[in-house]
Amino acid sequence: MLSAGILESRLNALYNQLEALRPDSSDAELLSFASFFAKDCVVNFESMREANEPTRGRDGVVAKLRDVMKHVYLEQRTVVSQAISEADMRVFSEMKNRYNVHSEVLEDFPETLVATFDDEGLITNFSLYCCKSNVLIMIQKATGNGPFSAQEMTKW
Repeated sequence: MLSAGILESRLNALYNQLEALRPDSSDAELLSFASFFAKDCVVNFESMREANEPTRGRDGVVAKLRDVMKHVYLEQRTVVSQAISEADMRVFSEMKNRYNVHSEVLEDFPETLVATFDDEGLITNFSLYCCKSNVLIMIQKATGNGPFSAQEMTKW
């Protein structure tokens, strides 16, 4: 069993790398990020909309992150509150993060992360809980593609 301090340190290191990644990041940088995850990890990066089809494995992490960063990337993580279960090797993190969405900044975006670790300190399960409507609207405004009707878009 890993201590709360080690679990927190591992998650902070992961987010430090994630904050440095950009759409033009090298494969080596993405592989370095993926090394924080267990080989058979289950990941929901975009929100729980992916719950039925999560990203699986390190190769999946790299591919998913490369795809997501075409539209959005994390600039800064801010932890609002955090709880750690040493017995379950699980971290619960409430955050207000700053994202870059097609060169437009989205401040104080609320997300909750639940991350579970194995005995080696690798992440086995990573699930972000949030409402991505604001992000999707920003992407749709930038690209013209998205799930919202023209009438719905006039509200934003």
